[in-house]
Amino acid sequence: MIILAYDHGAYKMFQKIKKYLSAQGIEYKEFASKEYDALDNFSSFAKSANTEVLKGNIGIYGCRSGLGMSMASNRKKGIRGALCINPRFAQMSRKHNDANVCILPCDYICFCRAKRIINKFLKTEFLGGKYQKRVDELDDIN
Repeated sequence: MIILAYDHGAYKMFQKIKKYLSAQGIEYKEFASKEYDALDNFSSFAKSANTEVLKGNIGIYGCRSGLGMSMASNRKKGIRGALCINPRFAQMSRKHNDANVCILPCDYICFCRAKRIINKFLKTEFLGGKYQKRVDELDDIN
């Protein structure tokens, strides 16, 4: 299951992302306003979504710059949110850092790039090995 979290700044992009995921047969659960709301709060969506990601799901979060969602998601121990501006960032965040949340900067990428980022993130496996120790140390920071 994919966990989606987004605010008004990512609302239009995520309407397309939801259709894309559905067309691929990928199930998702979303944490966002049911309709566009310029006063919604990304941090509350990230907080709720993080709970689901910690159950072993993968998250795809978004806001205008991606920075707010990055900050909000990474506040929770066990969440490794990566701001992915292109498919290579998505790939490396999974391979080396075992990222479990892909964060999209929706004002700075088009839908075609968002699809490529999501595909790369979902298809890339964590390498483990020497990278596992590094990932384990992330949780020791808190």
